[in-house]
Amino acid sequence: MELDGLAGKVYKVTDWLMTIVVTNLLWFIFNIPIAYLTFMLLVVDDMREIIAFSLYILILVPLLFFPATTAMFAVIRHKIMFSKNDVSIFKLFIKNWKVNFVRSMLGGSIFALLWVILVVDYFFFVNRINENFVYLFMLIGFFLVVMTLHFFSVTVHVHTKLLQAIKNAMIISLINPLLTLIIGVVSLAVIYCSFQVTTFLIPFFVGSLIVYVSFYGFYRFFTKMIDTTMPITSEKG
Repeated sequence: MELDGLAGKVYKVTDWLMTIVVTNLLWFIFNIPIAYLTFMLLVVDDMREIIAFSLYILILVPLLFFPATTAMFAVIRHKIMFSKNDVSIFKLFIKNWKVNFVRSMLGGSIFALLWVILVVDYFFFVNRINENFVYLFMLIGFFLVVMTLHFFSVTVHVHTKLLQAIKNAMIISLINPLLTLIIGVVSLAVIYCSFQVTTFLIPFFVGSLIVYVSFYGFYRFFTKMIDTTMPITSEKG
């Protein structure tokens, strides 16, 4: 029986809150090794240890972060599209983690390589050529963050091959600069507030809030463009 009035609104808010918290907790648990290594990276001073921890994180990102984040996107997608369909968040998360693991791992390897190239070029151009290049690399990094988020949305929402999904993510980021700006700014704001103001809430909200904003923006854009000639294949059920 569907609730109306104030009771219905309270139920929807608490239902969404539970979805965000539980999904973020699952995502955080899957990424505990990366969180630990990142913490160690911030506290060590020896360059060899810094390089070692960075390599460990680089290896684990495709194996842990990308599959878990894809699963989180799938849960939030389901909630946005089928809000009245009650399913187990845990089962939905694990199911999509398994189904998309290989694809997420391969995609994560490609994006990890892109980030490595960006960081190496950043240090080379800023330290060896001209320090003003920092602004260019900040812009490229901003774009790559949003492109990565769009890759997750495409992966859970559209039937397409891996390289096509990456291409679609890049196309969406380029042809809709306003959406790119909004998603990027909101994501960075959530991350900043989480680490500077409400650090204790990181295991409960930070990932899911970014995912909600990212997929909601992508979904609105996708529904408007689905009847055009944009090179995105059929929507998943």
